[in-house]
Parts: sequence; C-alpha cells; structure tokens
Amino acid sequence: MPKPDTGSVRVTSIRRAAVAYLALQGLGGLAWWSMLLGWPASRTWFMAGGAPESTLWAFAPADLLLFAGGSLLAAYGLSQQRRWAWGVLCLHAGAAGYAALYCLALGWLEPSAWLGALLMCPSLVVPLLLAWLLRPWRVEP
Repeated sequence: MPKPDTGSVRVTSIRRAAVAYLALQGLGGLAWWSMLLGWPASRTWFMAGGAPESTLWAFAPADLLLFAGGSLLAAYGLSQQRRWAWGVLCLHAGAAGYAALYCLALGWLEPSAWLGALLMCPSLVVPLLLAWLLRPWRVEP
C-alpha cells in the first residue's frame, strides 16, 4: 500500500488553517470598523489622547481594502487553490504588519491605546508566517 505524500498533506492542513484564520481576521476587521461607526464611544480606545477622530478615519480606506479585504480575498483564493492567492496573501501580510507595528507603537507611546496593540499582535506574526509556509517554491523534506 503506498504511503500518503506527507508534504502535500502538511500543505493542505496549513492551507485550511490559513483560510480559517484569514476569514476570521477579515470578518473581525469589518466588525471592528462597524463597531467604530456604530458605537462612537469605542473610538477613544484606539486613538492617542486628544487626537481628532480624523486620525482614526484616515486609516479606514486602506484598512478596509488591504487588511480586511486582502484577508478575505486571500482566504477565498487559498480555499479555491488559485495561483494568485499567494500574491494577495503577501500583500495582505505587508499591510497587516504595517498596521500592527503602527498600533504597537501607538500603544507604547499612548498607554490608553493598548487595546489596539493587543488586538493587532497576531496580525504582525500570523500572515507573514502563512506567506512563508505557503510559498510556491518551498522544498519539502
């Protein structure tokens, strides 16, 4: 009886986990912006003290397109095994990393904004790790 190709089983498992994570992250990003829109009092948790709300809203287009949208598009592409999915994942990983580093710096400089820093910690690591693990030219042992 032939042995299963453990390399392809591993990649399939990683791809499934990536789809679940990216879908959850994208939906979470949409829920976060919905919360900010529907519950104005929550905005202060994610801003520097005394900063105008426009500093938060300025992130909305890029965040919705590259963070939430990129996450959902990468999840879809990976679930359908599309060739373009890895490129979208890389774009999303860069955007997520940039957003996470901004939130971490803001949380360090403005302790009242710690919640944003905490929520973005997985986004600094996981998308980059997924992009590395799912790279098209990987060499399996």
